Amino acid sequence: MTSLKIWGETTPRRYISGIVALNLPTSPDSGDWHTVEMLSALNRGAPIPLRLAGENTEFDGFGYFGSEGVIEASEVIKHLGETVQGPVHVATHPRAIADMLMFRLPGGSTALAHLDLDAWLPESGKASVARLLWKARKGLSNEQVLLLERLLGRRLSKGGVDEAA
Repeated sequence: MTSLKIWGETTPRRYISGIVALNLPTSPDSGDWHTVEMLSALNRGAPIPLRLAGENTEFDGFGYFGSEGVIEASEVIKHLGETVQGPVHVATHPRAIADMLMFRLPGGSTALAHLDLDAWLPESGKASVARLLWKARKGLSNEQVLLLERLLGRRLSKGGVDEAA
């Protein structure tokens, strides 16, 4: 058993997000062989964007999304063979993707081009991301909203299921 430092660095307002969260099996449709690769990268100290998000990090999405989609996942981490002391806070897949989109959005379409939402999410997951991004829309320009809608293939809405953009 190993114990990565990152597990102890989380709080309800400072959590694991981005590609690290996408590779943790926190739901039936998440985590895959990349989980082992991600743990290895974390163990080597690889610089991974958004490995931690929230309070006192490079990206704090609480102003956009509040605590929605941040879960306690210490049992999941333990099942990976990791030693965990206390709670481990992790973004759900939709929250991790919403964080990644908002973090990269200032860079425009070029910064978002590598995010393959079709590979990461089923349609229901895209609706969850759209619901999260709907919360952030007031702080975005019309151009940014349109860019996100094109990427998601749907309009940002409270329900997350509006017609295609």
